[in-house]
Amino acid sequence: MAPIDLILLCLLGVMIGAVSALLGVGGGFFYVPALVLIFGLDPRVAVGTSLAIITCTTFSASIGYGLRGQVLMKSAAYLALPGMVFAALGALITVFLPSQLLVAIFCVVLLFMGIKMIYRKFPLVFPLLIGPCRGESYGRSPAEQRTLCIYPVHLVSWGSLAGFMSGLTGIGGGIVNVPALTIAGIPIHYAVATSSAVILITSLFATGTHVALGHVSFVIFIAIAVGAVLGAQAGVHLSPRAPPRTLEIAVGMLLIVVVAALVISHTLS
Repeated sequence: MAPIDLILLCLLGVMIGAVSALLGVGGGFFYVPALVLIFGLDPRVAVGTSLAIITCTTFSASIGYGLRGQVLMKSAAYLALPGMVFAALGALITVFLPSQLLVAIFCVVLLFMGIKMIYRKFPLVFPLLIGPCRGESYGRSPAEQRTLCIYPVHLVSWGSLAGFMSGLTGIGGGIVNVPALTIAGIPIHYAVATSSAVILITSLFATGTHVALGHVSFVIFIAIAVGAVLGAQAGVHLSPRAPPRTLEIAVGMLLIVVVAALVISHTLS
């Protein structure tokens, strides 16, 4: 691969890494189509490589959020424990799916993500407030401490879906995790931080499965991951000042354009 391509991949990682940290998502919604459309990777390799990059991005972001005390450990555990099992399962299923079907599934997921980002009331995630209730405290200082009631059934259910989506499509799962947390009453900045930590855990399991299956391009992974780690830290520092609603709408519109590009590309091929 030419040096200019490596530089472009690194810059791509910086931009997507920053947006991912700001929104609490993995960034696979951009990595996968970029790797398929621009670099011609097989969709399975694009998914595996995307997850490997997401692992680095969310590791960087999670450290930043963890140092700020914004990761809610109890909620993260309810999302991540089932999520990592279903992430590995989703990765295994890619072996049995034709490439065209995998791209079609990815486009459907991407379309729902775009609509959800533009129109927040779109019912992609809904409350499952059943079963026992557990207390979750948040706040940077004792004076700011607040306690709310979270439902394990709610978080376990949505964490399982997010993990499965992650392993199958290469998307981190934050588009499910973040609204699942905010529906539970967790403030958006804590939800974004907690989602980043959850994506780190589920992506590790999904990536390990894809590596075992030979679905990771290590040259592309390293080039993008270097930029993504730097971009994620920039996103962490910008998050208190960033206008999340404006960013969500812009990303949502871009996702719909990406879906159109993928459909046109595979229709003509």
